[in-house]
Amino acid sequence: MSTAWRWLSRMLLLLLALISVLALIWGYGRLTSPTPKQREAVALMQARPPLPAGDNGFALLMALPVLPDAGAPPLPVCGDEASCIAVIESAPEQASAAIAARRDWLESGARALRAPAFRDLRAELTAAEALPPYQAMTQTRVLRAFDFAAGQTTAALAAACEDALGAVRRASDPDMLIDGMIGIAVFRQQSALIADMRQRAPADPLPAACLALANPPEPAVEGTLCPALRGEWHWLTRVMDDVNAHAASEAPAWAQAVAHDPEWMLARSAERFAPHCGDAARQAAREDRATALLTDDPRWVDHVAYPVSVVLDQIAMPAYSDYTERQLDFVAQRRLLAAFLQMDVMDAARTPAQRFEVLPETLRAGPRPLRFDASTGRLSVPLRGRSNGKDGGEAALSVLAPTPAL
Repeated sequence: MSTAWRWLSRMLLLLLALISVLALIWGYGRLTSPTPKQREAVALMQARPPLPAGDNGFALLMALPVLPDAGAPPLPVCGDEASCIAVIESAPEQASAAIAARRDWLESGARALRAPAFRDLRAELTAAEALPPYQAMTQTRVLRAFDFAAGQTTAALAAACEDALGAVRRASDPDMLIDGMIGIAVFRQQSALIADMRQRAPADPLPAACLALANPPEPAVEGTLCPALRGEWHWLTRVMDDVNAHAASEAPAWAQAVAHDPEWMLARSAERFAPHCGDAARQAAREDRATALLTDDPRWVDHVAYPVSVVLDQIAMPAYSDYTERQLDFVAQRRLLAAFLQMDVMDAARTPAQRFEVLPETLRAGPRPLRFDASTGRLSVPLRGRSNGKDGGEAALSVLAPTPAL
C-alpha cells in the first residue's frame, strides 16, 4: 500500500509540476503581449488619415433604393471580351428600356464611385453585416456605353473618364480590400470602354478628365496595400466582439478567456499588415515587386497563452496572399491607359509604332514594360495576379491610327 501511495504521490507531483510550468508559460505569454513590435504595428494601423471633405461614397451606396427591376428588361451584360457599345447596339430598344428604368440608380452609383471619400462609419458590426450594393458602381460602364451609342459621344467619353478617375480613388485608397478590388475591376472596365470610344469617334476632343488619366501613376502611392490593409484592421476592431463570441461558443466563458484574446489577434493582424505601410513597401512598389505578408509563426509561448487565437490567426492568413500582385497589376493597367491616351493625342502623321517609341521611357519601359504589336495595333501589359482560379494573363487596348486630315 505504501508503495502504491508513493507512486501515486510522485505522479501527482509530476502532474502539478507540469501544470505549474504551463501556467508560468501562459503567464509569461500574457504578460509579454503585445510585443514592442506589435505595439508599433498597432500604432501604425491606428494612424488612419481623416476622411477628405465631400460626399462619402459608402453612405451614398447604403442610401440607394432597391434596384428597380420590376417590369423592365435586364441591363445589357457586358463581358470582358466584347465591346459594351456593341452589346448595346445589338439590341438598342431593349437597352433603352433597361437604362430608362434604372438611370437614376446608375447615376447614384456613379456619384458613389466618384466621391472623394469612401468609408463605413458604423461603430459596431457583425462579420455577416450586409455590404453595400457595389453593383451600382460596377454597372456604370453600361450607362456610359448606352449614351455613347445614342450619339452623346463627347459627354459619354468625359463621363467614362470621370468614372475611371473615381475607380482610381477607390483602388488606391479603399475602405477595405473588397472596395479596392472593385475599384480595380471598374478601372479595367472603364479603360476598355474609353479605348473603344476613341476608336469609334477619334475626332472627338479628349476631355480634361481623360487628359488627367494620361498622367502616369505613382506606384508608391497606388501600388501598396497599406490603405486597404489598414482599413481591414479597423474593420476587424469593429467585428472582433462578434468573432470572439463565435470563437469557442460551446466552451465555458472561463475557458474562452484562458485560450483566446481578441486583443492579441488585433496585435497579430497589425504585425502582419505593417510591412505594407513602410518605406520598403513603397520602394518595392516602385520596382514592381510584391511585398509579402508577414508569415512568421507566432512565438512559441503564444501557442500556450492563446491557443484558440493562434488557430484563428492561421486560418485568416492565406486569404490575403494574392492581393499584392493584383495591386501591382492595377498600377500596370494605369500605365497602359496613360500610354494609350498619350499616344492618342500625338501627331496624327506618326504611325502607332512611332508614337509608341516616343513615349516616355518611364511609362513605356520600366520594371514591367508595355508591349505594342504593330501588326494588330494592340497595346498590352502582362498581369501576374490570379482571379477566378486563372493566371492574370494580360491587359490590352487596341490602338488604331487616326485618319490623316486632308
